[in-house]
Amino acid sequence: MNLNRPQQLILQASAGALSVLAFAPASQFWLMPICLWVWLWGVQQASSRRWAALNGLAWGIGYFCANVSWVYISLHTHGGMPIWMAAASTFAFALFLACFPMLAALLSRQLPCHSNLRYSILAPTLFVVLEWVRGWIFTGFPWVSIGGSQLETLSGLYPIIGSYGAGYAMFLAIGAFSYQRRLGLGLAFALISSSALLNQINWTTPQGAPTTVSLLQGNIAQSIKWNEATYIESLSSYMTLAQQARGQLIVFPETAIPSFLDAIPDWYLADLRQVMQDKAANVILGVATSSADGRQHFNAAVDLANPSRTPYAKQHLVPFGEYIPLPQVFGPIYEFLNMPLIGLARGAAVQAPFNMAGGKIAANICYEDAFGNEIRQNAVNATLLVNLTNMAWFDGSWAAEQHAEMARARALENGRYLIRATNTGKTAIINHKGQLIAALPPQQRGVLEGQITHRTGITPYQIWGDLLIVVIWFSVLLGLFVFRRRLQSLQNPK
Repeated sequence: MNLNRPQQLILQASAGALSVLAFAPASQFWLMPICLWVWLWGVQQASSRRWAALNGLAWGIGYFCANVSWVYISLHTHGGMPIWMAAASTFAFALFLACFPMLAALLSRQLPCHSNLRYSILAPTLFVVLEWVRGWIFTGFPWVSIGGSQLETLSGLYPIIGSYGAGYAMFLAIGAFSYQRRLGLGLAFALISSSALLNQINWTTPQGAPTTVSLLQGNIAQSIKWNEATYIESLSSYMTLAQQARGQLIVFPETAIPSFLDAIPDWYLADLRQVMQDKAANVILGVATSSADGRQHFNAAVDLANPSRTPYAKQHLVPFGEYIPLPQVFGPIYEFLNMPLIGLARGAAVQAPFNMAGGKIAANICYEDAFGNEIRQNAVNATLLVNLTNMAWFDGSWAAEQHAEMARARALENGRYLIRATNTGKTAIINHKGQLIAALPPQQRGVLEGQITHRTGITPYQIWGDLLIVVIWFSVLLGLFVFRRRLQSLQNPK
């Protein structure tokens, strides 16, 4: 395929953008290997290291402009930022994220490596290593990691090597295909077959009888959620949903009550507790809380029966949404933004689970379930995972579907059911195999009723998290370096 340089850049950007269809809701998983092969081809065919980096950058811009375009909705539609500023900020964010596949492309051409292994092993390894770096540097943004697109094909690998490991296995097959097609197809078949066999293993075991759950979806538009004029209406909506609920465990979404806990009217909490007592149910409530001295504020989940007993405080805060990084630099932009809960404090990395509804429940809030290595730390001591989130910030985009897909990966990695209570979607019940059992339609008020089974036991991923795959990556990189040096010494003996 002979393309001039502008055509190469267009191809790379188009392939990156096409990847959005590999993730939910389209879920065309087979597109991801094609998109990654185009990136690899661009790195390999580039006439120079500089051009390889530009190809990688173009691919990354397409990838992230397509996959995180919902940032614009949160900034402009709900944050109040002017159109030009929101568009520029969204592109700048995508450009920053695109630097990771760009750097992988550059290093793939720059680092010393045997020619047969450069694009079959080195480039795929560097790509996924830098994707992992993207997941933690500057607090991290692991959204739409390539492994997350392969839940249907490589699910058996997740409880062992996690999402990054599954993505790496896929990319190694693509690298092998670029070297020798028959080898790549054989490796892909072996991976899919092995995953199917591994998926038959139940790493965790059921505990007790099934528990009924009720997940509330209030469908409160972000434009009115924090409006004082609609406060009582919001309280009434959730009271009605709670009265309709039939489960032993009732879960409200993130900040379902749009005020701090100590500002909620006493009569409302008393009525809500009466509903809970009448139903003999436990309630997890998403609400903002304050420390005893009032100096710190948290995005939290509390046990309604006793809010001060082991509340969960969100520990992975959203930069610019819940706290201001480098306030001296970025503080002025908040003249153009309407962010109701800015300046929050972090909760501890490891927090006690809720002891209720026949098991131990580990909560996480908002996009915390995108961070597999963090979720496992609390999941190992729990029998059920629950996510409380508010995706109304991104209504009209695919963000909620992408988020739910990442939650499926966390359920797989930890061998636990994961239930999600969201404001506008996607409220869902996911089993320990990462399968979506039930879900409510988005932008619709309602209660999702279902059953879960508490599960105990430990998956391999819970033991070592991402450490195993990180050791594998750096062992591969070291092995490639040693192999090349050894080969050089044999070819040029002193």
